[in-house]
Amino acid sequence: MRTYRRLQILAVLSLIAGLAVGVHSLVVSIPSPFALASTDERNIFLTLTDGVDSVQPGGSLTYVVTVRSDSQNVTLTDVTLTLPAYANLVEASDAGRREGNTIVWNNVAVNPVVGRRLVVGVSVDPYAEIGGAMTAEATCEGERIADRTVIAGSRVVPLPPEIRLRISDGKDYAGPDEELRYVLTVENLSDFDRTFDLRGELPSSVSFLAATGQYQEQNGSISWTDQLIRAGDMRTFEIMVAVEHDVVDFATIVFKASVDGFPASDTTVVQRQPVVEGFNITVSDGLTSVTPASSVSYQIHLRNDGDILATGLSLSAALPVYAEFMEASNGGVWTGNNVRWENLTVSPHGERVLTVDAHVRTDAPLGATLRMTAETQGLVAVDLTTVASGAPSRSERPVALLSKTADRSEVKPGDTVTYTITLRNTTDHPFRTVRVEDRLDARFMTVVGAERGQMQNGLLVWGIPELNPGQVWTVRYSVEISARAPHGFEIDNVVLASGEGLETVSLTEKVYTSRLGVVRGLPPTGAAFDAIFLALTGLAGVGQAFLFKRRLFA
Repeated sequence: MRTYRRLQILAVLSLIAGLAVGVHSLVVSIPSPFALASTDERNIFLTLTDGVDSVQPGGSLTYVVTVRSDSQNVTLTDVTLTLPAYANLVEASDAGRREGNTIVWNNVAVNPVVGRRLVVGVSVDPYAEIGGAMTAEATCEGERIADRTVIAGSRVVPLPPEIRLRISDGKDYAGPDEELRYVLTVENLSDFDRTFDLRGELPSSVSFLAATGQYQEQNGSISWTDQLIRAGDMRTFEIMVAVEHDVVDFATIVFKASVDGFPASDTTVVQRQPVVEGFNITVSDGLTSVTPASSVSYQIHLRNDGDILATGLSLSAALPVYAEFMEASNGGVWTGNNVRWENLTVSPHGERVLTVDAHVRTDAPLGATLRMTAETQGLVAVDLTTVASGAPSRSERPVALLSKTADRSEVKPGDTVTYTITLRNTTDHPFRTVRVEDRLDARFMTVVGAERGQMQNGLLVWGIPELNPGQVWTVRYSVEISARAPHGFEIDNVVLASGEGLETVSLTEKVYTSRLGVVRGLPPTGAAFDAIFLALTGLAGVGQAFLFKRRLFA
């Protein structure tokens, strides 16, 4: 009898333990409402390149880390880049922070289609060991990839070469079967006429279409020999190629060229859906607090600061807990979990605004935070609003902003352009000992009037002792465009703000890049630069067809 009773007790205890395990399993399997994506299995794809094979002591490198996953959702992950020996950090994008000799990015939003691009600029120690190597390593969720660059040349700072070569296809990304047009610019910096030999090596992932001038093609090499260039003059050559159809996504196309042994290269990443540089997303309801049973209207701003049309964009907006969907603009569809837009388009240097109207539930507890999230292009924007009693409190604090504008979008050689730089402190603390520097392209730009600015080592610099919250600092200056500026060339210059109190501002808000297109002989009607560009590219296509036919029937 005693044994039977003991068995009964053991059975009851076993049943209770089983129920406890089942309840525990049920609890932990419930997904968090704040989760950005499901925890499904995924693979991480990682690339790292600095675009060059060798570097000289005292030179500079730009590392580009690209992260992509095969998950069906946008996910968050951590990425690190370990800097090599002899590398001194200059800046890191996307709020990357330095921990010892490693750059760390936390909670990077990774898109399943579009790779996330992280950029780090470094300078090379002038006393780096000749013949040594600089090896950087990127890691993400156990995936590792390295990039090795040889230290070559002399520790002695070399004199500027008498002849210079630049090469560019004007693109960071390209897709399979896409045509690339490489422009090779040779510049004679000496005071004497001379001849030169120019040579370009075709990457294995492209096929040759045509080239300009009297060129020779042999075994993937395009060359021009015994070319005359006048003192102080500049000559351009073009090579047209097509990306192979079967090239894999995120492969790099490195086009190398040299003039009289002086090298240059251009790197393009293969990506079927290109990333629009300078693309930003923000979301806000304009409120700091809201009451239960009230209505809120969220505005989602898509800003395209790039030069190409952003097409085929998908946008997802997840409503906060305690908020009920009411209406969305521009064809936004409520899926039961979030609002989605498909195939959105944003024009170059344009902005698009989408709205989502919601109702705050009556059972929203006081003190709760309403978190609204919008995602596109691997970017995530968040708005936080507190549930409180009383009238809603509006937010009047704009985003901190550094901006730069020019009085025109295209120039002719010899023109004078006036720039306006504005720094606005919209934080809650002052900026002190601020340094604003503008990196001009000294080859084609000469400062002719700088309000309070000083030239320092090729930089135009302004100092601001203090800029309190709400204050705005602005300055204007003028530059003259060189008469030697080549037709179709784009002149970039970058303005950067730094100082005490700016550490909390993201890198993208402290750096602003502007671009001018050079056009010789603008039409009298003053046609827009983009219209001129389309016309020129159309003529280039005709010229390319002619060159290709000439080559076929030669």
